[in-house]
Amino acid sequence: LLITVMALSLLAVSCKKDEGGSKPTDPTPITISEKEILDNLKGFKKVTVVTDAEVDFSAVAIETGGTVNLTVTKKQNNLTLGTFKTDMGNQLETKVADVIGVTVTVADNSDAQGNEKPAASNKKPVVFELTITAKTGYVLDTKIPGYDNSKKTVKLTLKFTPSEAWK
Repeated sequence: LLITVMALSLLAVSCKKDEGGSKPTDPTPITISEKEILDNLKGFKKVTVVTDAEVDFSAVAIETGGTVNLTVTKKQNNLTLGTFKTDMGNQLETKVADVIGVTVTVADNSDAQGNEKPAASNKKPVVFELTITAKTGYVLDTKIPGYDNSKKTVKLTLKFTPSEAWK
């Protein structure tokens, strides 16, 4: 009986042991910090929307709840709300696709803002929500504003307010 118990315990230990010795059996995930997310957003620098407006990302900050306030500097007065939403949505999708370690989904949430709904002739912000999910081998820092512990994601609310009223 003693020999059987010893043999089973040795078998259990050898099954748990790493075969080659070069790879850990439980690798430590890489933590993605708020600074890394901000550095990626700041890396967008100045984004030109069509040719009619510009948004400067170089000094962005993530505020409480995951809000990022941005100003749309209109260069020409013919930028329409629809054109801005379409072009900025496409540019965000393209730019965030290359962020290492995360998957980012972009959603236009302008119409869900109640009284904040943008329209022609007002200066209410266009709102995009970025939902950031860590890829395998990565985790998001739980201290990032907008972190949702139940989903293990970060939701950033980008609010684009025009310098002049939308058309």
